[in-house]
Order: sequence, then structure tokens, then C-alpha cells
Amino acid sequence: MNNPSILIVGGKPGSGRPYGDKGGTAIRSTHVESTDDAIRLLADGETFNLILVAPGPNTQDPVPLTRELRAARLSASTILFPDAEKLHLALEWFKSLPNETLKGFINPSTPFPEETMPPTGQDEPIFDGLIGESPEMGKLKKLIGKIAPTGTTILLQGESGTGKEVLARVIHSNSSRSKEPFIPVDCAAISGNIIESELFGHARGAFTGAERSTLGMIRSADKGTLFLDEIGELPLNMQAKLLRTLQERTVKPVGDTRLYPVDIRIIAATNRNLAEAVKNGEFREDLYYRLNAITIYAPPLRERIADIPLISGHILERLKKEGYQGKQLSGSALAALSSWHWPGNVRELENVIRRAAMLAGEETIGTDSISFETGIKWSPATTAETPVSIASHEKEAIVKALQKTSGNRREAAELLGISEATLYRRLKVYGI
Repeated sequence: MNNPSILIVGGKPGSGRPYGDKGGTAIRSTHVESTDDAIRLLADGETFNLILVAPGPNTQDPVPLTRELRAARLSASTILFPDAEKLHLALEWFKSLPNETLKGFINPSTPFPEETMPPTGQDEPIFDGLIGESPEMGKLKKLIGKIAPTGTTILLQGESGTGKEVLARVIHSNSSRSKEPFIPVDCAAISGNIIESELFGHARGAFTGAERSTLGMIRSADKGTLFLDEIGELPLNMQAKLLRTLQERTVKPVGDTRLYPVDIRIIAATNRNLAEAVKNGEFREDLYYRLNAITIYAPPLRERIADIPLISGHILERLKKEGYQGKQLSGSALAALSSWHWPGNVRELENVIRRAAMLAGEETIGTDSISFETGIKWSPATTAETPVSIASHEKEAIVKALQKTSGNRREAAELLGISEATLYRRLKVYGI
């Protein structure tokens, strides 16, 4: 099997030397000045696992290069950088990564699947807010591109901090309802005694203090999308009323005798295992199946470590707009961030970078400014020991889930709150 290789297009010339023998997996870089030169290499039969492109006089348009990749049916990921400096920071980060981490997202080239080639003559989906070029994000974007225009009810499942509301907004933006309202509702944050009024509205005089009638969140989303976050926290009596609204497409406000028609798309999200909640009598089965027309799994950050440089850069740019001094992460800081297991996912990453940006005295953020949610300062020992502990707990949880489902992998994945593909990868890693 050939060693992984990187093609660098534009930026400063590279040496073409291997990055060093990292446990027997040397990574070779090849540098060319223009996209035309890159296309000629591909036409000559050269293959690469990763292609990094920096803007320059000869690299303004990467589209022909992408088209050539598809024509050659190669699965190499192409990452565009805003400038040569950012590209070389990424290269330094690659050099600093442990071999096992590196192999996780740089693998020898494989055929480009036919179904991943986008149809011609159609508008490209808009993925504003979905930051990342990892295989996991590629699959997620492909799925969203297919289902967003359909209008189907969607259930988003994933851990806290994985960006489920961002996903919901992207789905809305790529639907026929994109110019209509997007109304987010946090079901866990609304008090039980007012949630009915907040969702369904109320008539004037319906209760003490109701001096005027209100539409409610559902009617406010008419013709658009209603995003029900933390749907698993919705009280059972409200679940019944929501089910009726979904079935009949009408809303009955509190204290009103009339039914009002509504035309909405529902996107629900949860970090709970709703199938288990149904078994425990905590969630209505009929509502679960009504919401679960299509389920999308939001991958945790630990499953897409390769996206950390892009996400981090996006966060730093946003902090700059908020008034923070312009900062950048050193290669060692990126390596530190890539070594953490991120129980709080992207939300935790943002907090860590925000804190580091405030603490760092210089323009470049080093490892001395990195500390995690637990208050632990980063050190090589911190990240060297943590994955072992996490892996042992994860393996135990998978074994128990398989035992509980009599070996049914689909049910076990649902029980664990992960995708079936992720479960298969974990089974292979742990030799289960």
C-alpha cells in the first residue's frame, strides 16, 4: 500500500520531502504553482490523498481541478485556504500529529463513488455554517442536499454542542421555504405552565393576564419551518396536542374555539435516545414515528478531528469581528486541540478558543493558553492518558448495547445514540 501523499497548489514552494517517518507512515508532499500544473499531474496518473490550495495568481479558480478529480474518479479531499500562511500552518499541524490520528483522515486514494458526483444543471446546496471537509461532514452535506428540498419532517439526533440548530437552519435554507420564517423553540427552556400558550398561542382573556391574543410559535412559522429543539423534554400532554397539529395541520389556541390552518415543516432535535424514551413511557410512540420520517445524525467533534483547523479558524475570525485582537493558533496549539476528546463538542471548542484568545499575550496562541472545560491545563500527558479511559468506557457501552439488543447492530446503534456506520467503525477498532 502506497504512503499517503499531499498535493500543495499555490503558496510557497515545498520541499517535496517526506514529513518524516511517523511509525512507518511517511507523508510525502508535492508542490505545484498552479491549478493547471495540478491537473497535468492528475492527467499523468499521479494520485493524492489530500489537496491543499492557497490563493495566488495561478490558483484563482479551483473548479477545473475539482472537475478533473471527478473525471479521474479519485476521492482526494480538496481544502481551500484564504492565504498561503494558513496553508502552511495546516502543514505544521500535520507534522505535529501522532501517526494514528494522522491515519484517521489521510488514507490512500480510493475510487470516487459514482453517486457522489453532483447532478449537472442543478443549483449547488448552500452550507453556510457547516464548517468542515472531513468524510463525516461530506456525507452529512450530501444527505442534506438530497432531503432539504423534499419538505419531509426530520429528526436530528446528536450530543449537546454538535450544532443541531445550525443543521436545521441549513436544511431550511436549502428548502422551498427558505424565504419564509424559521422559528426555533427550545422545549427544555419553556416553563411547563406556559408552554402550551407559547407553542399554540392563546385568545384574549384565556387566562389571567392574557390582555391580547397571540399567534404562538407554530402559527408564527406558517409557510416556513418550526424547529423544536430538545423535543424529548416536551411534556406528554403537549406531545398529544402537537401530534394532533401535525396530523390535521390545524392549531387550536388556548381559550379559543376555532381551528386555524397551518402549513409548516417540522424539524425536531434531541440529545436523548427517543426509542428508549418510548419504551420507558416518557415519549409518545405515535409522535416518535411521526417525527422520525428521516433521522439525521449530527456527528460529535471527536469523530471529525480533521475539521478542527477549519472550525478553529472560523471561530477566530468571528472573535475578531466581536472586537477581539486578531489571533492565530500555533501548530502545537492545533495539535493540542486535536488531541482532546471534546465531550462538549463544537460549543466546548469555541469556549476553549475564546478563553485562549483572551489569555494569550501574543498574536499566536500557544499551548500555554489552552485549558479545557474541566479546568485541566493542556499537557502531553493530559491527552495521552484520556483516550485510553474513553475507549474502555466506549467499548463497554457498545458490548452492553449489543447484549441488550441480542446482537442487532441497528438497534444497538439507536440505543447508543450513534449512526450505524459509526457503530461498525467502533466494532472494527475494538475487535468486537
